[in-house]
Amino acid sequence: MNITKIIKKVLYERLREISFVYQDSSSNPWVFVRSRNGISKEIIEIDISDWESCAIRCTFQTDSKSISSTKLAEGKVHEWYVYRNIEELHQILNYFGELIEKYALQWFAEHAVALSPAPPNYLGTEWIDFMHDFVETNHIKLEVPSSIVILDELIVQGIDQNEIYSVGFCFGEIIIKRFGAEWEYTKEQGPMIKNIAGNPKFRRSPHELVKNVLESRNQLSLQRYYNDIEFVVEDL
Repeated sequence: MNITKIIKKVLYERLREISFVYQDSSSNPWVFVRSRNGISKEIIEIDISDWESCAIRCTFQTDSKSISSTKLAEGKVHEWYVYRNIEELHQILNYFGELIEKYALQWFAEHAVALSPAPPNYLGTEWIDFMHDFVETNHIKLEVPSSIVILDELIVQGIDQNEIYSVGFCFGEIIIKRFGAEWEYTKEQGPMIKNIAGNPKFRRSPHELVKNVLESRNQLSLQRYYNDIEFVVEDL
């Protein structure tokens, strides 16, 4: 009995219609995967028991959670479905298809990873005046690393969302001017500084560092991040 062929025959097209792609394999387990929002994965896994003859099960997984088909659909603890012949295996696989359509799709939707809104391109021309005013108002000298003290003071005092980007921009500019680097923008991550000190693998997201400092409740600082970057650069 070629289980791979049977699984593909029964479920391949059915799952492809809802964007699950079969991951090529000739052995247990058999996996179908689809991407949500281009980042997180939703996985349907079918495997056979190593301990019980002719027993098969189906589980559903996200990046952080998983659940068996029986628990999801029936609220039961048992996981395995036993079959005696090819016809019964076909029936079980068709049943899996029904469970996926009736229960798993909703479960995946309820457990989707919540993504933060993509940051704007605060390097763009529409931000130039805002950034200039921010630098001038707060007396920040982008050529002088000691200006990081001012940025940390602003964070402690409290800053709004646009000011998070402004502080991040200033921190990024200080890093670029001190160590050498360049800005890069992607829709998924927003502005990044990359190629720090000429190392293509050394990159940071300034606005994410600012958010980390805000959320740390005075346990972190941009000065500490600067010192960490300086330490890495000295070792390059």
